[in-house]
Amino acid sequence: MEEKVLVGKIIKPFGIKGEVKVDAMTDFPDERFKVGAIVYLREKRGDQSLVIASHRVHKGYDLISFEGMQDINLIEAFRMHELYALKDDSLLDEGEVWVSDLMGCEVYNHGTLFGVVKDMYDNTYQDLLVVEHNGKRVLIPYVDAFVKNKDIEHKRIDVALIKGFVDDED
Repeated sequence: MEEKVLVGKIIKPFGIKGEVKVDAMTDFPDERFKVGAIVYLREKRGDQSLVIASHRVHKGYDLISFEGMQDINLIEAFRMHELYALKDDSLLDEGEVWVSDLMGCEVYNHGTLFGVVKDMYDNTYQDLLVVEHNGKRVLIPYVDAFVKNKDIEHKRIDVALIKGFVDDED
């Protein structure tokens, strides 16, 4: 089974002709939401495949419609549902990885197990790894100054945190 990655969340219908307002969660909205692309609507009973019929950007949100669903009554139930697409490594530049591949990676600080990646935040200046360490969540900038090696295949990330980065005296 091919792996899927989160590409957006439908906020609500937009207008009456079947468009939905999407909060894009992808670095590749032009590829993921292009006319003819397939996305998967995550539902309790399983993923429903949908074909993109139109895509445009309006006030910072992606507005998309799906083939055969140009009526608000057909898409009203999609409100707050997540959209997924098949993972496509050709979209990544050399050295880049999917955020989903980072989840669950063990993080080693100077060779000692530090914690496990639980999430990643998209900060204005750099991404931040959210690492669970001693029951707390620690944010580590995902930059070369801290991240020294990533071995996604073996779920390991090596970092070099500076003294005082984490207060472990509790």
